[in-house]
Amino acid sequence: MADYYTPTVVEPFIPFGAMLPIERLFLAQVFDEEIADETAYYYSEDGANDLIVLPAGQVRAALDAAAPDASRLAQKLLDEQPDAILGEDDIELDMCGDLWADVLQDIVRRSPDLDHLTVTMAFTCSKMRVDGFGGLAMLITAETIRSESTNTLFDRFYKEAQANGEIGRGNP
Repeated sequence: MADYYTPTVVEPFIPFGAMLPIERLFLAQVFDEEIADETAYYYSEDGANDLIVLPAGQVRAALDAAAPDASRLAQKLLDEQPDAILGEDDIELDMCGDLWADVLQDIVRRSPDLDHLTVTMAFTCSKMRVDGFGGLAMLITAETIRSESTNTLFDRFYKEAQANGEIGRGNP
């Protein structure tokens, strides 16, 4: 059996003041977090966590400082988990892989000091499998989230090389 990993790095370090408490609570569960000089560095050796568990009491306290219109995460929690937020049980969030980039973009949108964040991912595997290697680069600005995998980059390279007559017209 092969094990697949997605080491991930978010840069630059994010100042605490740029994040709402709910975003910091969330990101610290999705990624590993290192603290240095009132900033947080987010990374993961294995990949972002898709399923996270947040204590309801901490979520309530963190949401008190969040305006839902400034945070898609706050709005999502209020819309989809209102009973859980008021309860005492932990709140489970699934599919965080679809949400963390939006959280990072909200941070960039509000921050006067950050005009972008980058996310670099490596796709690795414990065995030498064709589908187990590659990567993804992401640029997050206030206006857009751009990303490209090594597969789409190779597709572009093949098309350019074919158009220039450098390689045959067959499939790459």
